[in-house]
Amino acid sequence: MPASSPHVRARRRPAGARRPRVTLDQLHTFIAVAEREHITAAADSLHLSQGSVSAAIHRLEVNLGVPLLQRVGRRVRLTDVGRAVRQLAIRTLDAAAQIEQLASGYLAFERGAVEIASGRVLGAHRLSGWLEPFVRDHPDIDIRIQLASMPAMIAMLQEGAVDVAILGTDIRLSGIETVPLERTELVVVVAARHELARSATPLRTLGEHRYLVHESGSATQMRAARVLGRRADSAATVELEEGALLAALLAGIGFAVMPRSVVQADIAGGRLVVLERHATPVIQQFTAARRQALHTPAVQAFWDHLLALGRHEPAAHAVRARLTP
Repeated sequence: MPASSPHVRARRRPAGARRPRVTLDQLHTFIAVAEREHITAAADSLHLSQGSVSAAIHRLEVNLGVPLLQRVGRRVRLTDVGRAVRQLAIRTLDAAAQIEQLASGYLAFERGAVEIASGRVLGAHRLSGWLEPFVRDHPDIDIRIQLASMPAMIAMLQEGAVDVAILGTDIRLSGIETVPLERTELVVVVAARHELARSATPLRTLGEHRYLVHESGSATQMRAARVLGRRADSAATVELEEGALLAALLAGIGFAVMPRSVVQADIAGGRLVVLERHATPVIQQFTAARRQALHTPAVQAFWDHLLALGRHEPAAHAVRARLTP
């Protein structure tokens, strides 16, 4: 098979095994010529002489040992192997640009930004507390938060629209790394003055009261059915945005399924009462996720903060699983 065939594969060498003869300048010049199919036009775009461009292409062909261009009148055309080299050259220069961007990120660390997507329950009730130490320690890093459903957050994360997603569940996806932030029990709660709080058998009469439902698409809303079973099938429902649900719950409008860590202070303060289920606890895990890729120092600093948060979350917010015989 001819040496110029694009199907010829060189034996893979370990990275760094030898110093490459090809330079980034040669590749940059070659791409300019390939895009314009004209030596003089490429030279004008690069602010170089025609002779300098021709010499750079000649050195690249000599280093590779294959012809990359063929003359057609006053223009040039890529050979078969030239087209293959062009694609590799573009990828190589893109990788070099990523290295420069990473370096720029380090130089601009205190002017960085972190794009966060959060589940609605977390965004309304937990995220601010987790963010406060980081914002205090990094006052010049911009934080941008979007609240979204779990499918939307995963899509934004995979597409690179956000740097980190804070989810109400654990996920296992290729190319995504995660850190568990908190595990907590889901509990049925009502205001202390609500009729259900005084009932000896409150779960039997749930269907007679209003059920405060989390927004569709939230991880908490999807797990709530496991907590309630069919007990609330006949209940009149009130679907609320997460920022309003806790207020409605405390006002005594109805009952709700809530992560214990979200309402623990209200339970301890006597404002809310847990309706005991006498069943295996349903556990919800709050998780941070990001792509396995190069990240700016600002994003890495935030990720390190989340790692520390997951390791040192206070016991008061941990799982409180109680099995009642």
